[in-house]
Amino acid sequence: MSKKMMLLALAVTSAALVAIPAFASAEEIHFDTATTFTGTGGAFSWVAAEEPTSSCQSGDISNGVINAGGTTGTMTLEFTGCSISAMGTMPCHTAGSPLDNTISFGSTMFHLITSKNASGAAVPAILVTANTIEFICNWFGFPVTTHLAGSIIGTITIPKCSESSNKLGLSFSATGSTQNHLEYTGTKYDLVSRTGAGESRTIGLNFAPTLTTNTAGTLTCT
Repeated sequence: MSKKMMLLALAVTSAALVAIPAFASAEEIHFDTATTFTGTGGAFSWVAAEEPTSSCQSGDISNGVINAGGTTGTMTLEFTGCSISAMGTMPCHTAGSPLDNTISFGSTMFHLITSKNASGAAVPAILVTANTIEFICNWFGFPVTTHLAGSIIGTITIPKCSESSNKLGLSFSATGSTQNHLEYTGTKYDLVSRTGAGESRTIGLNFAPTLTTNTAGTLTCT
C-alpha cells in the first residue's frame, strides 16, 4: 500500500472512531406529545460520607417544559422544611431565600436517557443537571455554608416503555452516600457537596416525585 493510500485509510478509520459516540443517541428516550408539567414529592434527603443527613419535608416542581422531540427540558425545583440533623435539628436555606428552611435549585435542565439496573438491564431514566447552589444551615446560631453541584440520574417508574400517561413517576435512590445510578454512555454523573472550607464529598440522594403533564404522553424507549 502506498504512503498516500495508508494515510487515507487511517483518516477514514479515525473518522469512523470519532463517529462512534453518535450512537449514544440510541440511549436517549422520548416522552412524546406532552409539553409542560408540574410536580410534587414527599420527603427529600441526602447524605455525604462522614457528614450528617440533610432532609426536606417536601418538594415542589414548577415551570416544567418538555422541549420538541420529548428528550430534554427544564424545571424549577424547590424544597421546603429543610434541615440538617446533627446534635439536634437545624434549619437550612439557600442564600437569598426569604425563609430559613427553603432550598431552591432554580431552573434545572434534564435529559431523558436509558440507564441500567443492578442486573445490567436497560431501564428508562432521567439525568438532571443541577445548578451550583449555596445553602446555609443555622448551626447553634452560627451560619454554616454548603456548596452543592453536579448531576444525578434517577429512574422513570411511570409509565412503562410504550405506554401513555399524564404522569411521570421518578425515583432517585442511593445506598448510603453512593447514588444507585451513576453512569450514562460511559460517563459518571454525581452530586457533590463541600461544607465550608472542607473537601468535596459525593452525595447519596433519595427523592421520588411525581410529575403531572398538560396532556398524556407516550414513553418511547427505542
